[in-house]
Amino acid sequence: MTHIISAFPGLGKTTIFTLNKDTIFDREFNESRSIQGMTSEGQTSFFQHCADMVQLQKKTGYYNYLFITDHPALVERLKTKSITHIYPNVFQTEVMAEYKQRLIKRSGLEWYERVMPPKISHLKARIQQLYDCDVRLTDLEHRYIEDVFEFKPHIKLPKDIERIK
Repeated sequence: MTHIISAFPGLGKTTIFTLNKDTIFDREFNESRSIQGMTSEGQTSFFQHCADMVQLQKKTGYYNYLFITDHPALVERLKTKSITHIYPNVFQTEVMAEYKQRLIKRSGLEWYERVMPPKISHLKARIQQLYDCDVRLTDLEHRYIEDVFEFKPHIKLPKDIERIK
């Protein structure tokens, strides 16, 4: 059975996917850029098609995990409580300061300032809307998806690779 994990940027989706391309699919939609210039009807259609693609891949059961964006317009269309949602702990200032520095180092200040402030400004409310869902929050000691979610034993994780070196 395929499990969907919706995670905030910079929490390790791409890294884990890169180590497990046969068992994990990182479903990138680049939604911020994809919907630019679209009418609200166009955006609705875009996210419905994205949700349909995710549901189709989940239904096949081929992959153990599908990683998706945390964009509410996508997640709400999936209408499933079986999604695991992973976010940085926006309720702790120290966590968010470290998270910001890590993202800037990874993607640059220009990307961070363009993409992240609107996402972060709605994060507390978003987490509270998911009160009856599986929500995991990262912290200073558990910074990545692999630290707050237990994958199947055969999944290669960055922390395992580091131990081997």
